[in-house]
Amino acid sequence: MIYVTVGTMFLDFPRLVNAMDEIARDIGEQVIVQTGMGTTLPAHCEHFDFKPREEVLEIQRGARAVVCHAGIGCVSDALRMQRPLIVVPRLKRYNEHMNDHQMELARAVEARGWGRVILDMRELAAACADPPKPHEHYAPASAALIDELKSAIAGLTR
Repeated sequence: MIYVTVGTMFLDFPRLVNAMDEIARDIGEQVIVQTGMGTTLPAHCEHFDFKPREEVLEIQRGARAVVCHAGIGCVSDALRMQRPLIVVPRLKRYNEHMNDHQMELARAVEARGWGRVILDMRELAAACADPPKPHEHYAPASAALIDELKSAIAGLTR
């Protein structure tokens, strides 16, 4: 199963939804798309707008690959769950976002070897057929801070 998420942006993301719908039609594998507030709905994929976080994480756990916009939440979730990650940033020129800030995270994903970035939608089917290996040693930057705070609190309660 491939899980696709477009995030919570109020703008539609037809470039990704339509491409994944074509891929789903051709591969015969289950594809589940989170469509958010968009109006583009796939014909060959299961889809939903929003679900509780735990339900979304459960879907991701079962995914062979996660295809997402370049939002920090979906990228970090896929990394934490060690799912193969394919990132398709929302771009201003397609009216998918107000600016191109998602390119920054997409470049970071690629530079760190966390996943594959797709800018040319003609490359998406091949990326889904042979997704990158999941990154196995991801720890959010906040993890060290959380550990320090837990230690400090434990020291106070002794």
